Amino acid sequence: MSETTSLRKRIPNVKRRECLKLFEQGYGYKKVAQIAGLNVYTVREYKRKYAVGDLSWASRGAR
Repeated sequence: MSETTSLRKRIPNVKRRECLKLFEQGYGYKKVAQIAGLNVYTVREYKRKYAVGDLSWASRGAR
């Protein structure tokens, strides 16, 4: 495992689903990041994927 990978936090599925619900309600990534307490750049990536219909980020394994 690289140093960069080991420093990354894994976002729990409950937070990912919270982001998805907020996107569906029309919130922008900055507001979603604020509400969910997540890094704005992480949520921006989620929003970009959401915008093109990629929901693979919304649920990662069993956490």
